[in-house]
Amino acid sequence: MPAICASVLRSEGDTALMTILSDPTVGLLIRVGAPAVTASHIKTLMMETGIFQYGSRDENKDELLRSRLIGARAAADAGDTEARRALLSFVEGILDYIASQRMREPDWMNAMQERLRADGFELSSTRSSHPGRRGGYQLLPTDSISVPLPKEITALEADLSARGYTTALNHYQHAVDGLVNQKYESANGDLRAALEDLVTRLAEDHTGYKRVLDKRTGQPRANQGGVAVGHLIDGGYLPEADGGKLLQGLWAMTHTNGSHPGQSDAEEARFRMQIITGVGRFLLRQFPAVP
Repeated sequence: MPAICASVLRSEGDTALMTILSDPTVGLLIRVGAPAVTASHIKTLMMETGIFQYGSRDENKDELLRSRLIGARAAADAGDTEARRALLSFVEGILDYIASQRMREPDWMNAMQERLRADGFELSSTRSSHPGRRGGYQLLPTDSISVPLPKEITALEADLSARGYTTALNHYQHAVDGLVNQKYESANGDLRAALEDLVTRLAEDHTGYKRVLDKRTGQPRANQGGVAVGHLIDGGYLPEADGGKLLQGLWAMTHTNGSHPGQSDAEEARFRMQIITGVGRFLLRQFPAVP
């Protein structure tokens, strides 16, 4: 992975961090790893994978793990490719060791898989179901984009802030917070709201589009994103063959599963973050800032 600067989101006093491995993932690794593996074996595995150098505390197994995981993560987020390799290798190794000590897959494995998916990794198992035959675990990146998601998030946040699109930015940052903290339905709802405000503002700034006002309150009515999308395309401001159909399809997709409980998961939420982030940056390039 190229050198990246992690995207830091500050919302209502809270801080969320898009990073190679999120706090929930690291926390679960510590919680299941410390009681299941001896300190001696943890240190040996750390030396084998190259993660031992990234921390110093070892007064107990929790701190032994926490110190190295957080240290290697910080180095990886700063662009250290060796730290990234060591971190992922250690995760694969410790999960494989814990699972190898059990006859059945641990109860927490599903939660681990979901947390890793939220971070952009699929935990692939080559473990055999036949007694006496072992396989292993491998972390496979799920992102197909060439630019790391945190870098794209940072760029879109900067673009929205520079345009003064504070409502879209606020919704978008809440969506990032939802993804980081595994609130996937909430993330989907905030992404939809961010996209709606963005296309509406672009239509207003570049085409003379006017939002419909509520006669009682005098404020813009809600749920006008579809109308704004149609206005941009039907008016020829965003040709169908040059992003129009893409935007139409994306707008329709944001209304499936959405914020309904139980209808979204980590992989879907991360995919929506990727595509809406990419399309958001595309739209801002198509409609440059008004002097």
